[in-house]
This record gives sequence, structure tokens and C-alpha cells, in this order.
Amino acid sequence: MRILVVLACLIGLFGALPAHASGLEDVFGREVPLGQGRPAVVLYANRDTRQVLREHAMRFAYELRHENPIVVVHVDLRGIPGFFMGAASREIRKIHKDSLDKVRQLFLEHGQQPPADLEASFYMVADSSGEPHRALGLVKGFQQVLIRAMSPSGRELARGPFPQAAGTIRRVLESSAPPRISAVSR
Repeated sequence: MRILVVLACLIGLFGALPAHASGLEDVFGREVPLGQGRPAVVLYANRDTRQVLREHAMRFAYELRHENPIVVVHVDLRGIPGFFMGAASREIRKIHKDSLDKVRQLFLEHGQQPPADLEASFYMVADSSGEPHRALGLVKGFQQVLIRAMSPSGRELARGPFPQAAGTIRRVLESSAPPRISAVSR
């Protein structure tokens, strides 16, 4: 009987713990805050799809600025030998920095100041096991970037090939955003 009481208490304790911790870290060791109050755009890519991201992802992230999502890029490193993982992680860190610079430039080109939380809104995850990609049906060496829209609570709202599904992702994030109250409407 005591075992049942202890189990019931443990289940109650686990139910009281916050369910928002993603347990996912980026290439800088920062926790990726999926499901922690902000919507997210998650892109699944590999070295064969990086050109698609270069051509479309930064402008798409800029277009979503009013929804204030976090952007997460999962980079599939399956097939890269273990002794090259350090070099791959360094390259991903460099791409992260270059991407932030490009987004800042986009804001400036449109006469806007880049958001102060820009760095806290962009994460790149190096994935050597490929498990997140495999779980979505992406086989090693896939040729199409996959994009997912996630709600502030971490629930998937939509997914599709990128950039083809960009419009759908944008509409889903816009429709799930809380309404804004304008000072003019008062």
C-alpha cells in the first residue's frame, strides 16, 4: 500500500513540474526554449540543403518579425565521421553568426532597428544522431528542407517543405498570435 502512495505522490510531483523544458541545446550550449511562451519556426536541414536556407530563410524570418517567433535550425550531421564533428560544429557557429548579421542587415535596409533579443531568438542545433529528422520521416541525405510552426506551448501547428510551405506557416503563426491592442483603437 505504501508503494502506491509513493507512486501517487511522484506522479503528482511530476505533474506539478513545468512541462515546457525542451531539453534541447544549440551549438553554443544554450537551451532552446521551445514551448516556453513564444511561437517557433523549426527548420530541418542538412549540408545538401544549405543553399535553400541561404536564399530564403533570412527573409522569411524577417517577414515573421511581428509574430516574434524563435527560429530553430536542426542541422542533420548523419554521415559525418566523428572526428569531423568539431569542425562541423565550428562551421555551424560561423553560419549562425553570419545569419544574424544578414538578418540585422535586412532590418537596417528597411529602416528599422534590429530587435534587441535577436540572438535569443535564433538557435542552431547540430544533430549527429539524426533522430529528430528520422522521426519526421527525413532519411539520411534528404534533399528538401522541412519547416514546422510551433505554438507558444510547443504544439505543432503546421509543417511542410520549405520554402513552398512558407505562406502556410506564416498564416498559421499570424492566426495563432494573440490580438494586438492598438493605442489608436482606444
